[in-house]
Amino acid sequence: MDTAHNITSLGATWKPGDVVLDANGNIRVRSEHPKWLWDYPNEGSTRHLGQVSVPEGGLEESDVARPLILLVRDGQAVAGRQIDE
Repeated sequence: MDTAHNITSLGATWKPGDVVLDANGNIRVRSEHPKWLWDYPNEGSTRHLGQVSVPEGGLEESDVARPLILLVRDGQAVAGRQIDE
């Protein structure tokens, strides 16, 4: 697995349920909503009944300050990798 990611297409790279730390120190979670692409972290965990917990969305792409550090993917910690977009 690569330790650095160069993103050329956000739609092809971000996965629903990805948990990131934004440049302002906020935790955000990728949603499946077509407009509200990010959400606030829920009060539960990143997994629910063995599946990745995906929020409904509440923030637009422009509401999430860059750069982002990927913390969790597929419900598993990924050692905090900074994403260069």
